[in-house]
Formats: sequence, C-alpha cells, structure tokens
Amino acid sequence: MRISIIDCYTDEPSGLGVMPYVGTYPRYIFGALLKLGIEPFYLTIDDIRSANRAFDIENDIKTNIRLRNTTPNNPRVGEILTSSDIIIVIAGVHTPGKYLSAYPGTTVEVKKLLLDFHVETKFLILTGPSATIGSGLYGGRKARSVEKDSDFFDLTIPELEYCLEGLLESNFQEVREVEDKYEMLREIAPHGARIAPQLPHDLGFHIIELETMSGCAKKIPCSFCMEGLNEGGVRSRPPEDIIDEVRALNSQGFENFRLGKQTCIYSYGNREKLERLLSGVSQYSKILHIDNANPLYVDEGKTRALVKYCSPGNVASMGVESFDGNVILENDLMTSPELVYEAVKTINDIGGRRGLNGMPAMLPGINLLFGLKGERKSSHEENMHWLRKIYDDGLMLRRINIREVVLFHGTKLSESVGNKFLRKNRRYYWRWRDDIRKNIDNPMLERILPLGTVVKGLRTEIYDGNTTFARQIGSYPLVVGIKGRIGLDRSVDASVIGHMLRSIVGEEVGPPHSMLNDSPHILL
Repeated sequence: MRISIIDCYTDEPSGLGVMPYVGTYPRYIFGALLKLGIEPFYLTIDDIRSANRAFDIENDIKTNIRLRNTTPNNPRVGEILTSSDIIIVIAGVHTPGKYLSAYPGTTVEVKKLLLDFHVETKFLILTGPSATIGSGLYGGRKARSVEKDSDFFDLTIPELEYCLEGLLESNFQEVREVEDKYEMLREIAPHGARIAPQLPHDLGFHIIELETMSGCAKKIPCSFCMEGLNEGGVRSRPPEDIIDEVRALNSQGFENFRLGKQTCIYSYGNREKLERLLSGVSQYSKILHIDNANPLYVDEGKTRALVKYCSPGNVASMGVESFDGNVILENDLMTSPELVYEAVKTINDIGGRRGLNGMPAMLPGINLLFGLKGERKSSHEENMHWLRKIYDDGLMLRRINIREVVLFHGTKLSESVGNKFLRKNRRYYWRWRDDIRKNIDNPMLERILPLGTVVKGLRTEIYDGNTTFARQIGSYPLVVGIKGRIGLDRSVDASVIGHMLRSIVGEEVGPPHSMLNDSPHILL
C-alpha cells in the first residue's frame, strides 16, 4: 500500500505548521504510518503547485512564496500521486496571518490542483484543523465549513494520527476511539522524526513545533475560541515523553524547537514540572523558544525558568485581545488592563537582558482582536492608553499582533452576535491599526534594537527586487531587509541601520556568524 501526505500547512491559536515551522500533524501521521510498517511520501502544497511547471526561485524578481518550499520528492510528484492508494491532505488556518516565505494551501486550492492528477480513483482523506470546524485564511470572515469539502474527500477526520490503525484494519469502515491519546503519542511522535529526509531546505533552518498540552486552564472559554468546543479538559504530556520526542528529532538533525502547541506555557504545570521539561529539551536545542502565554498565569518563578533555559529572542505571546473593560467582560476574557500590565512588567524585568544573538532574552508579545462583542470607538482609546503606558514606563513589547476575528460556527461569538461588530467598526480598523504601528510599534523597535546593534544568525529567506529579507530562527523573529541579493538560505549577521514600522533595515557585517556554534542561551 502506498500512502502520500500533502501538507498544506496549518496555523491555529495553539500550533503553527507553516514553513519553516514544522507542525505536529505531518510528523504524527508520518510516525503513525511507520509504526504500522508503511513508509509514506511527504509532499508540500508547493510541490503540487509546481508540478509540470518550470520555476527559478533564485532568479525571480520577487520570490514566489507559493513555490518556495518544495521537497526532495518534487521531481516525482506526478509519479508519487498517481501510484498512491491513499492521499492524506493536512490543511487548516484558524489564526490567519502574513507569512514571509510560505503560503498555506486551502482545501479549495488543493482540490483543484489534485484533479490535474486524476485522483478520482484514490482514497482521499482530509485532516488537520480544516477537518474540525473549518478554516479561514483571512480575518474578519466566517470560516469555511467542513461540509463544503465532503463532496471531494472520501473521509474527513480530525486527529487522523490516532485513528489510522483502526481505519486501515477495517478498510476505512470503522473509526475507533482512543482512550489515551497521549499514551499513543508516546509511541508515534518519536517515529515521526524520520520525516526529516523528505522536508524542504537544510534542517538547520527549520523550527519544530512541540505539543505540551491540550485544553485551556480557563473554566470559561473566550467568546471566539475553539477550545471551548473541545471536550476533555486540560491534559499535559509528561516531560519525559516530550524529551524523548526531541531526542529522536535531534538524532535526525533537528536543532531548533518551539514549545508552541498549547494554550499557555505557564499552565503546563508547576515550576518543577516546567523546569524538568525545559532542562531536558534544552540539552538537544540550539534554539529553544515558546509561544502562547495567558497573562492570567504569568508568574515570576516560571518566567525565570523560561529565561534560564530558552534562547534569546524568545517571545511570550499573550492573548490580550482588548484593554477595553467592556469588551473584556462581554467576551469572557477574564483579565484586566492592570493584570496584563503586571504580566508585561514581570517578563520585562526578568527577560529584558540582551543575549549573544543581539535580542533580549524574552519579551512579551500582545495579540489584539478587532470585531469582538462590545467593541466601540473608545475601545481603541483604551488600547492606546495602555500601550502608551507600557512604552512610557520603559517596558518593551516584542510584537503587537492585530487581527480581525475569524467567526467559527459553534463559538459563543458566532452564535450571539456574528459579524455585527466587524460590520459596524471595520471602517475604523485601518486607522486604529496605523495608529498603533506608527506610535507604538516603531518607537518600540527603536528601543529594542538601537542603531548599530548586531543581530546574529539571520536566515536569508526571500528576495523582493534588490532587497533580501532575512529572519533569525525563532518564535516571532523580526524581519530584516538587507540591500542587495546576497543569496538565499544563507546564515548572516547584520547591523541595524534603520527602522520600519514592524521590521528593521540591516547591513551585512563580518564573516558568517558563529553564535550557533556556541551556547545560544548565554546572556550578556
């Protein structure tokens, strides 16, 4: 039996799998199939897009990010697909964003492309976030429903990795419930490391997304969040299981990891449990970062542990959503502006020291959402008041992520008000966003990276005309524009010579950096 996996990339509130981030879904499915004695083929949506089409990434005037991430299997795409018995499509974006060097595929796109390969006789499976409650590639809209894809796929199933054995044994007639998913994950996750030879690019440029827990510690979910639709409460993986997975990944050549697939890293467990995890994973890491953090649970002890074991440039991305007390109440956010401020201050006080790679050890990030229930003109005034206070008090925010909410069927927001506030206030959004970018983001960047600061370990990712754009390997790396076409997939250092609204202008300096050959955890 021949099985192919097509990775259209995934982006969720808890979990990122858009290249160069390698998500959990393809690795878990790959590992589950290996455990069953089947060695699958891995393809990206870029492979499918590029089939039967000549392309030249290096000489494009502007790098085509839809074709940037082809795999070593690319020359054989047609042969692989036509000879496959089963084709598994992984897709779904729940938290849409802008991606520097990749472009997620939608189910609409992949269906259209696959028809060119005459796959009508194949058994087609859709999994990933698209198979749960749909997907939305753009904010401010209703998500595409699962039902709209049922005409093409023979099976639409979330968490396919846990069902594969029963499905194959029953010829896809029976879906067996798994009593303990994390017990099964203990076996399949290390096997998934063997996907390495089929991934695009040098493995040193990838960052592996690691799952630590499922569920949310908040008893009442936020109005827009899908976690409230999931059953089973909060469950965390044992530190030893995650460390075993990282050890297996490292043996295949992976060195960069992100503890990102969770609702809040501070909710993973007590400080001792968190330290066991961090100390174990850091032994196999050149880069170790985190993602999600709920300001409700930020504390000094866990922050010190994160700064101790993680790499500089780390970002604790906090789902603040709004500083407006009315919006906070109406959407069950269960925070307050004062609580968020204290979380920002705690992380700054402990993580503000600069590391060897040029970035502070760990800084907070803030997510803001437009279109929530109760939003009004004064909501922006409240947001700006508290953002200015953070800046005026000498604190730093690594990034402010501003999105329009995606409406998912079944969430409280979708059922109670839908797009009422999106329609009512959308005419203000550009002005509100621009105010934050010009008056907070730009001066904040100047504070974080003063002129002359050397930022080390930048991977050159795309060209745009005569400019090369590069980023460090990490959780929320800054984009650096460097004059000239200096070669892609290089590792360079750059001195800061200018600031844009959300990025910096750099000038390549010196020989290739040596920071990654040293300990990236050392602070200056």
